[in-house]
Amino acid sequence: MTWSEEEIEVLSRRFGIKPGCRMQEDYHFPEKRFLAEGYSTPGGYVKDFGVVAAEGRLHVFHIDGRPGERCWATGNEISFGHASTSDYTRWIRHRMPLAVGDRPWESEHIWAPFVYRRQGLYYLFYMGRGRNEAFVSYATSTDLDHWTRWPQGPIRCAVGRDPFVFDHGDQTILLYTGKGGARVSACTSRDLVSWKPIPDVLNIPHGAAAESCSLHPIDGRYVLWFNDYGPQLAGFRAAYVLSDDPFCFDPAAIRAFQFVTDAPGATPSPELRVQQLTPLSIELIAAGDRLWFVAYFRWHIDRNRLFFGALDWASDPGVIREIGNEEQLEGVLAQVGIP
Repeated sequence: MTWSEEEIEVLSRRFGIKPGCRMQEDYHFPEKRFLAEGYSTPGGYVKDFGVVAAEGRLHVFHIDGRPGERCWATGNEISFGHASTSDYTRWIRHRMPLAVGDRPWESEHIWAPFVYRRQGLYYLFYMGRGRNEAFVSYATSTDLDHWTRWPQGPIRCAVGRDPFVFDHGDQTILLYTGKGGARVSACTSRDLVSWKPIPDVLNIPHGAAAESCSLHPIDGRYVLWFNDYGPQLAGFRAAYVLSDDPFCFDPAAIRAFQFVTDAPGATPSPELRVQQLTPLSIELIAAGDRLWFVAYFRWHIDRNRLFFGALDWASDPGVIREIGNEEQLEGVLAQVGIP
């Protein structure tokens, strides 16, 4: 399936792609289908990301960087990419949603976007870093294309990275991976303006660091998943833990996901001290009964790219099977109720 001129014209108008830019169709409307080889930007890579569904499309906001450069290198990972898809194989590339800003704490890097929707407004939570500081803040939008930074930011109680946001009762809960060990920390707010810290929801003894936390209800309980390192930044893994209480998880109950892919070029990331393939920054797209549709990034051939997978809870421990072709995709979408 390739882009028709009519599709390009309609989507260009819808998403504000100017005629002069639209001519660069390899950039905005790439002919390549990305399911088997993973999605990445031209000349760049995809790292930590957030997803949101709107008007029949899945939108992805992600760290955009240059292959071969470390995340903390000056001038790298200074902006986010934005792309969307209606069929999980073809992507439209949108305008850059956010870049480093003038405020000292976000003047060098911005990382780990997460999209949260509340009362018709989109909130793009992210981590800013600069001048030896790192905080979480957010920007807002009504259309996912034009973003305004929260002028009162950052959230001073959120000293860490990789935000995840959800509602619980009359409060909004911000989870993030805190500094000083492998832990998932939290702040709460009723108005998204005033925030206060609450006790850590997970603290992993002897762990070096944690990343990319995400929390979801399952079978009357809650599952918290994340990536983490063992002592001395070794033993990186994708793991999860179950609890009856969304604010308290026992590290003794942590399990590592099994990960299965048969894609050519699927090798362990040279950026991590591991011998096995590891999915990173796992994000839930849709939940069926015992099968969930997820996205994640991993190393593929020469860079980090975004892939889709089926998370099977019928197995113990849970298994993430990469979706490598359209037949597999159709089967998963049918099981999670996506037409």
